[in-house]
Amino acid sequence: MSLWVRIQSWVYLLGAIVFEVGGTSIMKFSQSGHWIIGPQAGIAAMLVCIALSYYMLALAVQRLPVGVAFACWEGLGLTLITLVSVLALGEEMNLARFGALVCVLGGVMLIHHGTSGPEEKTGPRVAAQDESGHGLPGAAVRAVHGAAHGAAHGRAS
Repeated sequence: MSLWVRIQSWVYLLGAIVFEVGGTSIMKFSQSGHWIIGPQAGIAAMLVCIALSYYMLALAVQRLPVGVAFACWEGLGLTLITLVSVLALGEEMNLARFGALVCVLGGVMLIHHGTSGPEEKTGPRVAAQDESGHGLPGAAVRAVHGAAHGAAHGRAS
């Protein structure tokens, strides 16, 4: 995968996170009286943001491993939404909440660094093919291999 495509995928993921945080924040602001144009408009804006978030997440997972993309989307989204709630809505940041955010971000980093690479996005590995050229996963490969091995040695499968 080229550097430009990789950067583009991460930009899509960043956009998905921003829209998720924006949509969730708008939902809270619009329902708590902090939204100038009213609660119904806030819900409509939230729905648009969440839809854009999922759309951009779908674009990101075309090139990024889905586990990494989802971990980043959820983990960073949760962290940023919590920060918005503390900084803009006056919610309390205590030691337990801070520790939880550190654990979430640590989990995101472990998922990201524990994922081997782009081959995970290609789907299930195909180890053999049947007579028509279709891929055979797992047990079917062993069955075909066993039948071919038995036929080669004069045994019926």
